[in-house]
Amino acid sequence: AWRAAMRASASVGEAEAEDDDRGLSSPEKAPGGDGGRRDGARVAATTREGPVDDSAAPMTTEARLDADAFGDASDDDPFIAQLSQIAHEPRVHVGEEARGVFGRGARRARGKTFNDPVHGHMYFNPTVCDVIDTAQMQRLRDLKQLGTSYFVFPGAAHNRFEHSLGTCHLANTVFESIKRSAPKKGLGLTSEDKLCVQLAGLCHDMGHGPFSHVFDNEFLPLRHGWDLKQSEAPWNHERMGADMFQWCLDDNHIDLDPSVVRRVCDFITSNEDGAKEKRYLFDIIANKQNGIDVDKFEYLLRDSFQAGVRMNVDTMRLTSHMKVIDDRICFKSSEIMNVYSLFHSRATMHQSVYTHKKAKAVEYMVVDALVEADAAWNSKISDSIWDVKEFIKMDDTLLKQIENSNEAALGKARDIVRRIRRRELYRFVNEYTVPEERVADFKPVLASDITACQGTNNIPGGLKPDDIIVQNLKIDYGKKHRNPVDSVRFFHYWDDEKSISIPKEQVSSLLPHTFVQRTVRVYSRSRDDNYVDAVAQAFTNFQRHNLGQEQQITPSKRQRTADWS
Repeated sequence: AWRAAMRASASVGEAEAEDDDRGLSSPEKAPGGDGGRRDGARVAATTREGPVDDSAAPMTTEARLDADAFGDASDDDPFIAQLSQIAHEPRVHVGEEARGVFGRGARRARGKTFNDPVHGHMYFNPTVCDVIDTAQMQRLRDLKQLGTSYFVFPGAAHNRFEHSLGTCHLANTVFESIKRSAPKKGLGLTSEDKLCVQLAGLCHDMGHGPFSHVFDNEFLPLRHGWDLKQSEAPWNHERMGADMFQWCLDDNHIDLDPSVVRRVCDFITSNEDGAKEKRYLFDIIANKQNGIDVDKFEYLLRDSFQAGVRMNVDTMRLTSHMKVIDDRICFKSSEIMNVYSLFHSRATMHQSVYTHKKAKAVEYMVVDALVEADAAWNSKISDSIWDVKEFIKMDDTLLKQIENSNEAALGKARDIVRRIRRRELYRFVNEYTVPEERVADFKPVLASDITACQGTNNIPGGLKPDDIIVQNLKIDYGKKHRNPVDSVRFFHYWDDEKSISIPKEQVSSLLPHTFVQRTVRVYSRSRDDNYVDAVAQAFTNFQRHNLGQEQQITPSKRQRTADWS
């Protein structure tokens, strides 16, 4: 029986190899639309060592018949499914593409399969490919996913483009997962729902500016005078992403139904006001309820892979253990530790990669260079956010433009960029972690607070606030001081019709009891030893005055005696 199964699996592989449409299976070769992949996956599951996992999403009736054909009828649990069912989701039929079920006028007859180092082969239908092959989407190739972290992690050279493709791919995977795990009556999901989710995943980052979050959170507030502590900024990359998407369709004559365009924009901006049903679809791309979404899955997988940082979370397992209950995406209770691992991995990536102290030093230099260049260019960079046709010109190549320009007005900006090239970065001086009992009432430390404690030093006229940079770093689990898992709904069995919450105390006594950390860092814009010594001493004095002791781990003396670049 085993040899017969293997021969059948091999014949399926040969049949797939004969397809010349780069991974697209025809209806004749793909009963149920999956090109026989379930058969092969099922054989692999039954012949490898160890028990078959019976906890994943329910297997469809057709898959059950396929399993029986391979002599696996002894496994009679009606809620068995292999993870590979989701990993190798059925491809779109060639006939469906030809009929144009995905749009009213796709420019191509077939989709494309991309080979990705993180997700493997990713298939995209013709309408999605039409959007991929546009200037608005291709611009993301010139935006580094990790911004200035690339200056510290040389492997992190990936861009927003591949992250967007991966998010689209995972959005489709989650869509099919919740569709498969739905009760017999179904969720009423349509091909239009699926297209909207895919396009939102693809275009969710279209509105990012140069160096991504540096542009939003550091550069624009300085140039426009926004106080983000007092009020919300009048511009954000999500709203710009929706504007860019609409312009992308108009500019490239991509004909989509107005209802599709509107829903995609709502998914990108998380605007649920007009959603009368299927609210859970908003949670796939940007989950405002608890933060578990495919955007987070994708960037954690890709960023950790490219930066060479290990993570201890299985996002594929989370994807295969979800279902919709009461209009919300819920997870199997057995996966609660995996959910905690997801948030812990996010916090770890922020601490070790996204806010790396040297990456932040480069970030502050980039901001200073862009501020100087923007002033010299009559606010061309900062005002581009009000016009999509100007905004599309803004990407990470701005540094090259500044560096290679001969304009006298760009002298200061050019010097800063050349310092980055020579690795003459702003000096990280020291940092301390805010005591836990002070986190709730923490007030951001200002540069003037540090200079006020400087005492005597060798700086003519003493330190000025412009000589130093203070970073008030906050790392949490995504919900500030709250436990985000408290907002996650779970279920015990696949036929459950009610969801539950699970208190942390019932899970493990080893889980964190606090979910936010505050750190204060200080940098010196000058690399001169006298300035670094003065900043270090002022920072130490500030801690003694405000905390009663030196809270920093590394003594000031070590920082002053060694030239750590």
